[in-house]
Amino acid sequence: MNIGLKQITVLATALVAALAITAPATAAPNRHEVGWVVTESAGSTPVAPNTPPQTNSNPPRTGTISTLATPADDLKQLCRSQHAQAASTQQGWMADRFNRCWIGHRKVELKCKDCSIVIASVEFDYTLVGIAQNGTRQVDFTLTFDNWEPLGGQERETTPMRVSLSGCGSFVSCNPTTGEFTQPLGSWAAAPFWQATMTSVNNTGIGPQYLVNSTVNLSMAITPLTHNIDPWVENNMTTGQVRFDSAGAVAGKHNGTVFSDFIPTWDLVAIARADNNEDGVRESIQHIDDALHHVERTFPSFVGKSPPGEYNPSLGANQRPLHRILDSNAIDQNRDYAGKVCKDVWGDGAATPNLNCDEYPMASTKEGAYTGSSASDGNPDGWRTWHGSARLIGEVDNQDSGRKYLNNGFYQPNRILDNDAFFVAINR
Repeated sequence: MNIGLKQITVLATALVAALAITAPATAAPNRHEVGWVVTESAGSTPVAPNTPPQTNSNPPRTGTISTLATPADDLKQLCRSQHAQAASTQQGWMADRFNRCWIGHRKVELKCKDCSIVIASVEFDYTLVGIAQNGTRQVDFTLTFDNWEPLGGQERETTPMRVSLSGCGSFVSCNPTTGEFTQPLGSWAAAPFWQATMTSVNNTGIGPQYLVNSTVNLSMAITPLTHNIDPWVENNMTTGQVRFDSAGAVAGKHNGTVFSDFIPTWDLVAIARADNNEDGVRESIQHIDDALHHVERTFPSFVGKSPPGEYNPSLGANQRPLHRILDSNAIDQNRDYAGKVCKDVWGDGAATPNLNCDEYPMASTKEGAYTGSSASDGNPDGWRTWHGSARLIGEVDNQDSGRKYLNNGFYQPNRILDNDAFFVAINR
């Protein structure tokens, strides 16, 4: 939008007059008479405390689940066209553990206090895309501005604007090294994008899996060249949890990075169907379906049994996901105690090389028959009140669902590590 010479003169005069205003020498003012202020804002909406966590089953997505990095432009388009509501929150929208985005809109005006004169302004839409890498300890961010509209005097071109991402630290390096970038507003209009990369050196961090956790926040600021003008500074426009690890073979690829505030969903039907093998694990599918939706068909049998694992939007933040465990001794104990259920119902010797005692929640979870019951507190009969199910099913069916579709098809591609939460869905 162009403005005439007369308007520029009026605006310039107003700016000079405003900057000439000074406070009495005896008392420094709390703020200046001119400053950059936000007059239109969308995005960065705080997430309500009881908001359900994001997962692949919100609602269930089967054909679009991706554990590979998505091109930034494609993710941006998907974010804005189909997931704008979620992307407008501080948490943003997460496609999975590796791809997420945030969007928003700002109009920032340079104006005098308590008057209607606007000296200059900038207005823009922003999109921040984050892509975590499975295979390396790296996460890439791309910030783009669209519909950039500058108005008013020269200040709209020469005033610096800074963007920055938190998250750099002793275990996390950033490029650029400060995690921030500053250039004049006019330069942002000419080159409306910025990229930043965070990396963490392999085999550094906490514990045997070398974990490094980082919180990523986006901040923006318009910082005038003169101290007589108040800046616009906005922090915590986004929030996101990034985790780097060197967990080794248990996670498939030895090193990797995820957005750890996303809880993935294991849908055995979807994974087996994609492999054209749904019928090959039909007994496992039926078992999980019964445990989640027809508890009267399951053992142990007692009033009030309620197996966990399924995502329920009505529970808000109070979900009951499962949690993976890696302790082989605990996994063996879970199998042993689930076996007590099978023996109690079908008798000794019922499990043969062709029949396995299948359990839900799985032996590889904290909610298993031993670790998820009073047996872990020393009660040898804790399995009798375990909120789970055990039954005999075919050996190949059981082995494929566990090794092929749970471990290789879900745990590893999603980098589900020790005590990581996940949901279970059966969408037939």
